[in-house]
Amino acid sequence: MKGTHKRSIFVAAVALIAVATFLVSGQAGRALADEEAGLGDKVAGTYLAVTENGATILQISRDGNLSSILSIQFTGGGVIGESFSNTLGSWKKTGTREITATTVDLNFQNFQSGLGFIGVAATTNIMKFDQKFQTGTMTCQGRIFPPGVDPFQLKPEDSPIPKSEFTCGPQGIEFHRIPIAG
Repeated sequence: MKGTHKRSIFVAAVALIAVATFLVSGQAGRALADEEAGLGDKVAGTYLAVTENGATILQISRDGNLSSILSIQFTGGGVIGESFSNTLGSWKKTGTREITATTVDLNFQNFQSGLGFIGVAATTNIMKFDQKFQTGTMTCQGRIFPPGVDPFQLKPEDSPIPKSEFTCGPQGIEFHRIPIAG
């Protein structure tokens, strides 16, 4: 009996040391992140979409931020003939291989002539990834709001600029991860 009791204390001590080592090493947080929000590690990276009309670079960070740059943004090729800034936003996990992002960009009428700021575009983007997180298809829907209107704090009298609604097209946009150098 005495030997069994000593062995139990020894096993408990070893287990306690193993748990303490696991917690101190940071692996507990990583294990939880992999289980709960580890999607960030899988989707983080830079992606490229090339179409007949141009290209888009999409940067997704593991911390829930993203940004994109479109080749048409300074050409007056926007929804209502406007130019627009880089797109910035935040994403959250909405499926096993899916994220949903809310993004914004600033819009300018006739950027080259300097006529100025016409509003803020707010967009909801949904990106679904393949099994290996190397390719993703993004769909989006957005609207442009005039100066003085915060698209995330709308009042009853607020409305988007007429005919400023847009999508990423019926099939969405296909992005491919840029390979890591080396």
